[in-house]
Amino acid sequence: MDYLYTELLIFFMIYGFMGWVGEVVLTSVTRRKFCNRGFFNMPMCPKYGVMADLLILVLPTVGEELSFLNVATQYIITLVVVSVVDFITSYMAHRLLHRRLQQYERDTLFGGELKDTTVAILKSAVILIIVKLLHPFIFTFIRLLPLWLLQVAGLVLLALLAADMISVVYAGEMKKRREIAESKRKGRKSGKKGNRVDVAQALSKENLGNRLCNAIWKRLEKAYPGMEERADIRSGKYVFARGLCLNKLLWIFIIWAFVGDLFETVFVRATTGVWMSRTSVIYGTFSIVWGFGAVIITVVTQRLAGREDRYVFLAGAFLWGVYEYTCSVISEVVFGRTFWDYSDMMFNIGGRTNLMFCLFGGLLSVMWVKILYPPMNGLIEKTPPAIGVVVTWGVVVVMIADLLLSGAVLSRYVNRLEGQEARNVLEEFIDENYSDEFVESVWPNMQEPGSGEPVWQQGAAE
Repeated sequence: MDYLYTELLIFFMIYGFMGWVGEVVLTSVTRRKFCNRGFFNMPMCPKYGVMADLLILVLPTVGEELSFLNVATQYIITLVVVSVVDFITSYMAHRLLHRRLQQYERDTLFGGELKDTTVAILKSAVILIIVKLLHPFIFTFIRLLPLWLLQVAGLVLLALLAADMISVVYAGEMKKRREIAESKRKGRKSGKKGNRVDVAQALSKENLGNRLCNAIWKRLEKAYPGMEERADIRSGKYVFARGLCLNKLLWIFIIWAFVGDLFETVFVRATTGVWMSRTSVIYGTFSIVWGFGAVIITVVTQRLAGREDRYVFLAGAFLWGVYEYTCSVISEVVFGRTFWDYSDMMFNIGGRTNLMFCLFGGLLSVMWVKILYPPMNGLIEKTPPAIGVVVTWGVVVVMIADLLLSGAVLSRYVNRLEGQEARNVLEEFIDENYSDEFVESVWPNMQEPGSGEPVWQQGAAE
């Protein structure tokens, strides 16, 4: 089933609201009083919108027959999607608010306790049933509405959600600054005097920003009692990229996107005798699939770092298989092209992933968690904070620009093959500077689903 980007945005909002309602009802019944369980001030839990969008894209590729194997496969996919999204949500909330929200921790499959696993199993079953039973009716209703109305509603809701997120992040930063200032003030010698303004007092003044911060923080403390304070906030010290923070994950993404591209290039050369571009972007040697895969594996398997190697291996192999399968589906839905096909390999799953690469993902996870990550982690944290922040976000801006340009070039390439003329200045610029031959040299392994041979083999045959 083909979806418009606007429809996916509306589904994201609808399922995000439904998830918020479910969490509020469950928590209110348990506590016997109303409690806004959302991370945001709006009636919205975006993680459920992300889960639903991923599932409605991935599940149809498995098939619709009601066989035991088919239903079990769909449930396993749902369980992985729910657990990974919950885990990432927990991590992001922890880093943005500088607190550990214990309720999010208990909702993840990888928490390490039986009750955590039970919650994830039951939640996944409920979400799968809702998506399978309700989505056809929601989809039918959405298709009856005018497209312009959906676009306006989607943009308005997205703008409100962005503003809401900014307010919550602002509250977290203000709370952190207030606590660091208070910690420093208490550490001063009682006899020390000076003309400096007490930062803690300045931050406690009654103004609109502080009132907003206090109101948001009060709601969060009611929803998540017993939030644990981060150690670096208590000490008043700042270390660049401490722990699994956003800056650390950005560097993991960048490093592995580069290393993964080089590895694939050498691997393809060794197995096929052909030097072939394996990059995901127009400029640079970066594999986005490897970058995001490394981030997901790092976030999940760090909880298993202290356990035996077999646990890390099994988690890494399983996650890599599901991740590679999902990436294949998304690339086909978004661009109408696939960038790898394992149909001619043994033990493949729909041609999108295969057992050999899953096992390799498990082995690489063990090497990464046990051997490579600890020294790299220490090296990154030794970076001077000012230099680290500037370099990190400078690289991020360049990478985002490269990704946007690459997406536009690939989309225009597909449109040209369909006979569509350039409709604006940007498309004319792309046509003049990025020919079909150039695009095919950058992504030689892409092909139309079901078309057979990839671009580089078609060129060799000709």
